[in-house]
Amino acid sequence: MEGYRDTFTDTLGISASKYRLDKELTLLCANEYFYQSTGYTASEYQTLFPSLSQYYERHRKEFRKIKDTAFAALESGEKTFTLDCRMPRKDNDSRWVRMAGTITRDPSNEYPVLLAVYTDIHDIISAREEKTRYFEWMMDEYVGNVYISDMDTYELLFVNTVACETLQARSESILGRKCYEVIQGRTSPCPFCTNDRLQEDAFYRWEFDNPVLQRTFMIKNRIVNWKGRRARIELSHDMYSTEYKLAKKDRERESLLRTIPGGFVRIDARDCQSILWYGAEFLQVIGYTKEQLEKELHYRCTYIHPEDKSRVTAVMQKIRETGESAVIEARVISHHGEIKILTMTLCYISGEDSWDGIPSYYRVGIDVTREREEQERQRRALEDAYRTAQVASSAKTNFLSSMSHDIRTPMNAIMGMAAIAQASLGSPEKVHDCLNKINVSSRHLLSLINEVLDMSKIESGKIDLMPEEVNLPELTQNVADMCKPLIAEKQLEFQISVGQVRHEKIIADGDRLQQVFMNLLSNAIKYTPDGGKISLFINELPSLNPQKAQFEFIIRDNGIGMESDYIPHIFEPFSRAEDSRISKIQGTGLGMAITENIVRMMNGSIDVKSQPGEGSQFTVSVQFAWINEEEVCDKELEGLPVLVVDDDEVVCENATALLNELGMRGYWVLSGLEAVESVARAHDRQDDYFAVILDWQMPKMDGLETLKAIREQLGDHVPIIIISAYDYSNIEDEFVRAGADAFISKPLFKSKMLHVLQLFLSTSHQDSLDVPAEVNHPGLPGKHILLAEDNDLNREIATELLEMRGLTVDAVENGLHAADAFRTSPPGYYAAVLMDIQMPEMDGYTATKTIRSMKRKDAHTIPILALTANAFVADVGKARSVGMNDHIAKPIDVEQLMHVLQKWIG
Repeated sequence: MEGYRDTFTDTLGISASKYRLDKELTLLCANEYFYQSTGYTASEYQTLFPSLSQYYERHRKEFRKIKDTAFAALESGEKTFTLDCRMPRKDNDSRWVRMAGTITRDPSNEYPVLLAVYTDIHDIISAREEKTRYFEWMMDEYVGNVYISDMDTYELLFVNTVACETLQARSESILGRKCYEVIQGRTSPCPFCTNDRLQEDAFYRWEFDNPVLQRTFMIKNRIVNWKGRRARIELSHDMYSTEYKLAKKDRERESLLRTIPGGFVRIDARDCQSILWYGAEFLQVIGYTKEQLEKELHYRCTYIHPEDKSRVTAVMQKIRETGESAVIEARVISHHGEIKILTMTLCYISGEDSWDGIPSYYRVGIDVTREREEQERQRRALEDAYRTAQVASSAKTNFLSSMSHDIRTPMNAIMGMAAIAQASLGSPEKVHDCLNKINVSSRHLLSLINEVLDMSKIESGKIDLMPEEVNLPELTQNVADMCKPLIAEKQLEFQISVGQVRHEKIIADGDRLQQVFMNLLSNAIKYTPDGGKISLFINELPSLNPQKAQFEFIIRDNGIGMESDYIPHIFEPFSRAEDSRISKIQGTGLGMAITENIVRMMNGSIDVKSQPGEGSQFTVSVQFAWINEEEVCDKELEGLPVLVVDDDEVVCENATALLNELGMRGYWVLSGLEAVESVARAHDRQDDYFAVILDWQMPKMDGLETLKAIREQLGDHVPIIIISAYDYSNIEDEFVRAGADAFISKPLFKSKMLHVLQLFLSTSHQDSLDVPAEVNHPGLPGKHILLAEDNDLNREIATELLEMRGLTVDAVENGLHAADAFRTSPPGYYAAVLMDIQMPEMDGYTATKTIRSMKRKDAHTIPILALTANAFVADVGKARSVGMNDHIAKPIDVEQLMHVLQKWIG
């Protein structure tokens, strides 16, 4: 391979040699062209110069340069380098060569190997040196001082004749010495040295008062390559030279022009178009470069906006006649088409008064575009603010008018019913009726107040979401239960259905999500006439984010609908459609605004479609993180066939899809007759359905008839599960007598179907599965509760409600007394503490901290429950941060209070 490489380099006429990278750079081999370039034969060279060090014996500086470059490349990890150096010859001459070095590792050698390839550049360097000599001659003839110094070592490399005269020294005595030593008389670099500011393509100009030479110099510096060295060239004139004085005058003129806040231009008055001269920031102001001004505008004022040209020309003619100056505003069009607004100051100079005899206009232009745009923006902002204030004032007036009516209505009812009850103490039925109506009215009044507070929190940015684990089936059931009384009162048909919901447990603010459902459904109930239809459809769509599930909640009704021009305003606070049909319906006009804000805070969207007389549809789209608790199908259920019977095709398709996901075989039909036929065919082919899920309300042949027909054909062999909308208490007995095995309420979530189907694994036939009986609160009666409440009436109400449920209550009026009562009680005496927040002497937060800090075991374990009107997320967070376990909002909901107590002490 070596022989091939040598032959190859010889063929190309390349001079090459190889060295061991030791201290002397020992020669390993070289090709014939290398020896020819040195003037020696191969045997002579090898005998005289075993190493590169010996070859450069009389040129040690060149050898050090080669060696230092090679070892620097080796240490930095670079494999190649290039270096220009002199190559000595046998005839005592030398030639410039460019060495291209490559460093490699040779397994047979202890040291790295340097392969050097040489290119003769002697002619190039000689030409460069000739140019340098010419350059030196030019600098020597320069009328000012010229210094060239090395930027790294500060050595003076060149001084011209004028500089020698200024320094009063011969060049031989100062070349090679430090520039700061010769010029400044210093022993160290100047603290004001400008090396760090110099460039290769532009001069750096400055002025310096030299105390050693006792004169001021006007100086220009830049970086140059001086015989391969990075150097600084300095051109200067002292204060006594003509050049210095002219430069000073130029600087004064430039300084004067720079004080003009804009551009300065002289225009030929003979045509009012030709530009004779310009200065300051003229080009920046009009938006053109020097080249564009010359080649595109041809030094003419065509940059003036066409609509302003005649006005500018008229002003110029006027000041020519009057001799006065003028200030106008005009627009210019830049090279890129940008329109700028300039304030122009113009004056006229006649030919007799002009230095060159040309009558001229001198014009100063200042760019005021931003100021005018800002003024326009502020004007529009003021107009918008005024309109907004008018709208807000009108909205608040309407709101106060509406609220005064809406609040007075339940208040009048409460006061009136209280008066009637007081007058009817002898009639328990009358008193009971009044109390019921007072309860309904007070709850409506509370909902009004809550909506106003919610909207206030949202607008001030103080409302926060509190993410938690949410079970969608449970949340849906809660919503259905809350809507049930209102729906029953108006005899509405209400249906909840689900699509292919794969993730039933999500991370969300359950209370706020429930509030969204309730606001939308309560609106649908309000504006749907008696006997109408309302539906809630829950669907899970494919999600681009694998960590989140994309849900779609659709609420439809066939109510009165809305006009298209009102839909864009439906989410505005206090807004209500102008419709005589809804004038008597109570509401603040805040529910939809609150709903839209909550959905937006969840990073979701809400869409509205509506037609007058046909109804409305609200679609809420939002993503939630999901909890990976996949429903696992019992192995005994895998592969078993289940028949779904419902006249709603969407319900059938979604239910069977969920059954298939569970590993079962889902089938569906749309009528009772088809169900009976399908069950019979399955029995004939000895592939009986494991269960039949049957809707009880279907056209023609309803669920009860279908149930009886299946039992008549197959007996009680196949379990039949009856689907109901949400309340099956009124049909339960009749269906059980007909042979129903279980009941399941819509919507058909996967977990709900799996739970019911698993009931039939251990027993093929079971008694009717009823709704779990209402759970009382076992374990609470007899427990001791410490209540801290400063309001006498609230304290009395809370005590009475708790004692009615069998609890023993010790009531105190502030946090200080609560802390004292707990401190003096025996350990474990109190089961829980109900703590108001805002109390005199010591508030609830401080009282909680005091109790938690007591040195007794139950101080850290006793449940402390916040009982307060501050029912927002931030308040809940603060309560828990000081050691409270839970939070109960006032006014007190007895069932909610008992539920929380059951949770902590039951």
